[in-house]
This record gives sequence, C-alpha cells and structure tokens, in this order.
Amino acid sequence: MIFGVFRAGMARCGYARPQHTLSYAGRTKLAQAELAAFYPSVSCVPRPTMSIAEFNDRYVGKLCNDEPARTYVINGQIRGIRVVGRSMCFVDLQQQGSALQLIVNHSLVKAQVGDKAAFQDAVAGLKPGDHVQATGFPGLSKSERTLSLKCREVPKMLAAAQIAIPPRLTDRVKRQQNRTLDYLVNGVEVLEFRHKALTALRTYLNRRGFLEVETPILSGKSSGANATPFVTHLRGQEKQPLELRIAPELWLKRLCVGGAQRVYEIGKVFRNEGIDATHNPEFTTLELYQCYASLEELLEVAQTLLKDICVAVDTAVSRQLLAEMEQNGGAFRRVEFLPTLTRETGIDWATVDIADSKAMRAALSGAGIELPETVVSPQQILNKLCADYIEDRYCQSLLPTAILHHPAIMSPLAKHAGVVANRFELFVRGRELMNAYEEENCPQEQLQKMQLQQRYRDQFHDQESMQIDHQYIEAMKYGMPPIGGLGLGLDRLCMLLLDKARIEEVLPFGCLDDVNRQ
Repeated sequence: MIFGVFRAGMARCGYARPQHTLSYAGRTKLAQAELAAFYPSVSCVPRPTMSIAEFNDRYVGKLCNDEPARTYVINGQIRGIRVVGRSMCFVDLQQQGSALQLIVNHSLVKAQVGDKAAFQDAVAGLKPGDHVQATGFPGLSKSERTLSLKCREVPKMLAAAQIAIPPRLTDRVKRQQNRTLDYLVNGVEVLEFRHKALTALRTYLNRRGFLEVETPILSGKSSGANATPFVTHLRGQEKQPLELRIAPELWLKRLCVGGAQRVYEIGKVFRNEGIDATHNPEFTTLELYQCYASLEELLEVAQTLLKDICVAVDTAVSRQLLAEMEQNGGAFRRVEFLPTLTRETGIDWATVDIADSKAMRAALSGAGIELPETVVSPQQILNKLCADYIEDRYCQSLLPTAILHHPAIMSPLAKHAGVVANRFELFVRGRELMNAYEEENCPQEQLQKMQLQQRYRDQFHDQESMQIDHQYIEAMKYGMPPIGGLGLGLDRLCMLLLDKARIEEVLPFGCLDDVNRQ
C-alpha cells in the first residue's frame, strides 16, 4: 500500500508529524524508494465504473440518504484537501470539468489503515494535483448535505504530482508561456470552443453533401496563395527543395477536376511571415470548393455558415453578431472595392492603369497621397490602399462587411470581368475572416495570370507573388468545371467569437514564440 511506503519512508528520514505539511519535493524524495507505487499501471487497478459527470447526473438533487449498498469506482485529479481533526478528510476531485467531493472517514477505512495515526499518515500521502482512484458509495455530508462519495478505502494513487498547482494564474505572459499550467488552473474553455466551432463547421458542410478530404502538406511547390513558404529538404535528396503548404487550394481544385464536386479541408497551413496580434506562421483554415457556384452563391454560403456557427457556439459576441446581421436584413454589408477607393481617395481609378505601379504612384502623388518605399508592386499598392481607405473606414464594426470585386491583378486565381475579379473578402471588427471567389477555370487565362505574378516577383522582388505551377495548369486541361471557393481562418473566427484581442489566446499552445518556451 502506498501509505505504507510513505510511512516507512518518513521513519527512515526522521520526519516528525504533522506529515501533511511535507512539501512536494519532500514527498518526491520519499517516493524514490518505490516509484511504481506512486505511478502504477492502470492495468493493475480496477476499471472505473462511472465518471464524475455521470455520478452527478444520477444523484445531484435526487439523493435523500446515504446508499451504502451501492459501490462506485471513480478516477480523477485532487484539486483540494481539507483535514478535519484526526479522523476525517474531505477531498475535492475533478475530472473533465466536473467536480465531486470525497469524504474519507477513519471509521470507514479503519480495516484498511489501522489506527488514527496510520490514517493521518495515509491522507498525508495525498496532495492537490495527484490523480487518484476513489471507491465508495453515494452519500451526503452531515452539515451541508453536500453530495459526496464516501470512501470505503483511502484513494489509490494513480499518478503523484511533484509540483504544486497555484490557486490562481492571471498574469497573461505566465499563462502563455505555460499553457499546461494555465489549463489546469483556468480550465480548457478555448479547447472546448475550438472543438464546438469545428463540429459546427463539419456539420454544416456534411449536411450539404461536401466531402472532407486531406491534401499534401509537404511538396515540391506551395502555390495557392500570395505568401512566402517555409523551405526544407528531404534527407538524401538535398538538391530537391520541399515546401510546407501555404494553402491547400490547388490540390482541392484538382479534386474538383477529378469529379469531386463539393470538397472541403480543415487543416494547418504555414506561411513564413511575422508574428503579431493576428498572425502566426502556423494556423488553421477551412477551404471549401463547390462546382458551379457563383459569387452570389458563395455569399449565401458564407452568410448561412457564419450564422450556423454563431448559433452553435452561443457566445455573447456571436449573439451580438447575429443581431447586427438581423438588423441588416440577415445579410452582410457590401462594399465595392474600386468605387469606394475612388470616393475615399478622390482618384478616378477607372482612368488609371492599375497594372502599372508608376502610373498608380503618379495618380496618388497628384492627390497628395504618399506610400512607403517598400510598397512597390501593383498588388502591394492596392493592398495598402485597401487597408487604409476601405478596411479602416468601412470594416471596423461587428456587422460582417464584404469587400467585393477586387482588381483582377490582386486575385490571380479568380475569374475576372474586365479589370475586376469575381471575389469578396469578409471583415469583422477590422479583421479578415473569409476570402472567396469564382475560380479561374481556363488554363490559358490561368497561365497568363501566373506569368504576370512571376514577372512581379522578378521585377519587384515581391516574394509573396505566386509562382507558375505548370502541373496544375495541365490538370486544368482535363476540363475544370466552374468552381466557387471559400477560405475561412479558424483562429480568427475563435478570436472574434471569444472576444480575444490576440491570436495566441485561442491557439492551444500560443504563438510560435510561446511554443518555443514550453
């Protein structure tokens, strides 16, 4: 028995009572004599008969008297211990968000432990943080009539804690740098929320006939978005660089060519960019593709998808967001890219060659607008103008706002009508949440757009410009149907609906710099 090991160790080391004041380090030192007793295999102990949640569901508000005829075996983690006198101990047990009080009374465990001195030694061997197995019957405490498990034996040790768990942890930096401790003290709300949001996403898409798939993360090319990839090598094949994907888009569209008419993937993407309040090099996205879907249909999908998620997660922000949409006729607010930019800058962009950065800078200079020297390519200029004159001025509210019909030069994978693409980006509270467009399905047009991107990459050293993917172009030639595609950032969705200011608050172990400290 573990309390026997504990008591013998106390005697050897000359410790005097009261033993319950022994530190974690002191107990660990004693445990060195027989570690297996403090970390047994669960194959050597009885299988639990009930969880704490199931016990509470069965007895909370329903138990009038003790039921010694029933016996339950329950596992959990000790979160608090209160010793009363020499013969009574109350233990707060927790398991997956549910709590249960254990009553360990000398009169019930006397046959196991012996006299009261031995009982004190036995309960002294327990500490907050320990994982234990309790065996007993349902009962009520005498004074408060609190539902309890009255133990027939001292709880069995399953795994001993060696470091004390603090009662509170509120410092943001300390929480981010030790998420294990953060979850122990503050709970796993973020993990549960992410699970609930992912479940809502999958339920929505599966109900509409979408097929969930997995596509390559590591390959010789990482096209599919305007971003800088991480580059690595396979051992023994150093001449062939490999890249982590920046988006699953081109793989998913290949599946549409192959006959899968509604597909989606929820997974990780990697972009070799900076870390800030809304960006992490590794993040989670949803991408879905539906054959024959127009831009208007994509807007309808986005609206109903976001509503479904808000209803499923049911947070204060999600309820406010639904109310905002309801006041707007149940729809997103819509803002047209070039007309809005014309109105805000005073420049008639219909008269400016937006594929020529010199012409764009001249028009801006004439309107008294100067841009940083690092903003050089046409798409960089348009991205900067969009951020300053559209996103900052029209997309800061909780009402989801769709910026529609971006210049085609900003959207090399999208169908275009004249100089604009059939595309929208969705913003809420100033943060991009979704990106969607009708996919370019003409191989010749797609090649020309990729060649233009390659030219910008070479001319302006814009590493985020897309490279040419000849194999994708060849796949398109089998006959790519009209496709509507939509991408959603799951981490930013969690930030929004949990009302978090920084992305690390919704990532299981924080941003990359936090991960490296753990």
